[in-house]
Amino acid sequence: MYTSDVETQALTNAQSIGFAISFVDPVNFDSRLRQVQRCLRYLGINDLVDCSMGEGVDGRYLHLRASHRLITLCPDFDTSSIATFLCARQQGQQQTMLAEIILAMALSPDVVHFSNQQELKSNLRMRCAVVHLASRTELNFDTSAITRPQAYWFYTKENGFLLRQGVSLAEGIERALCPDVSGYTYSFSCQRASEYLMLHAVVSELLRVNKEALQATEAQWRKRALTGDDFLFRFLEERGTRDNPMPMRYYIPGDRIWFKNPDDHSSDIEGFEGSWVIYLGGGCFCNLWDRARPYTLEEKCLEIYYWSQCVEVSPAGVPWINEAIVKECVQLALSDPAIKKPILQKMMVYRDPAGVYADGGCIDLSRDSFSPVRGRASSAYI
Repeated sequence: MYTSDVETQALTNAQSIGFAISFVDPVNFDSRLRQVQRCLRYLGINDLVDCSMGEGVDGRYLHLRASHRLITLCPDFDTSSIATFLCARQQGQQQTMLAEIILAMALSPDVVHFSNQQELKSNLRMRCAVVHLASRTELNFDTSAITRPQAYWFYTKENGFLLRQGVSLAEGIERALCPDVSGYTYSFSCQRASEYLMLHAVVSELLRVNKEALQATEAQWRKRALTGDDFLFRFLEERGTRDNPMPMRYYIPGDRIWFKNPDDHSSDIEGFEGSWVIYLGGGCFCNLWDRARPYTLEEKCLEIYYWSQCVEVSPAGVPWINEAIVKECVQLALSDPAIKKPILQKMMVYRDPAGVYADGGCIDLSRDSFSPVRGRASSAYI
């Protein structure tokens, strides 16, 4: 597979890997280390994670990072193979997901810091929650006829869909996204759907650990829905930059990812500027339009490539993308390496900056993950 100069830089410069848990209060560090090691043994991954204590300017911390064996199993930070060898260990589904998240974090090309054990636990629960909800989500793709369950939402031109008084935000989101509880498939854009998915995990955790912040968040959605950058900056953290990008195949279950459409012409069609998805683990990304058929990284890249090849014009002169033909082309490319290889060489390259359509592909340089939820004042959510 082609490796861009930017990706080579990301791989060679990534020296500090893993995640760290700070301990502000005096604790028995040896006892805490043994406790963490017991948890790793319970998950069956103690041979894949190295644990050590360290001391920095903010006090002592526990550092967990990939063992040599895990690094060997995941060359170039490729986390897609983690689930394969976890399945052989025959853990329960919930244990396997927790193990995959922890191992992917242990492979992090830059150290992820948690202020305490409680924030780590909240992050793990939110990641599991968004993966579970994303795997149940199925929607109609429609950027103009967006709909929501009327018992929970009402629409205003100024502020979008607002949450009705006296109803739960988490329930309203679940019923909007999941036909297994609503009995109906609602219309969304992929960006709004990705925001609902991440928000559901946040408010579900706030219900558990920070009810004041939950009330502030629900109050926000009763007066104005936060979208786009407003949503990102309030609830999520962006990891990876153009100078220090995330490795191309590095994903943690529960990450939100943007795939850019690098074709200038087809990206002008509303809704086809790119694709927002949630990484489900096991090398798969959610398919918001067909939950039974999640995407692999290759399938997502091929789909976006064929958007540019399947533009048609309606009798009214409006360009549109024939997605039925896109699906046929993707299946053909998957079965023919001679077709697939040059497309992936073109698409599996880091994207150009916003507004630029030159030599870049569809892979983003960053990943969106959850901000801390404990101890934040309720004003931080307004």
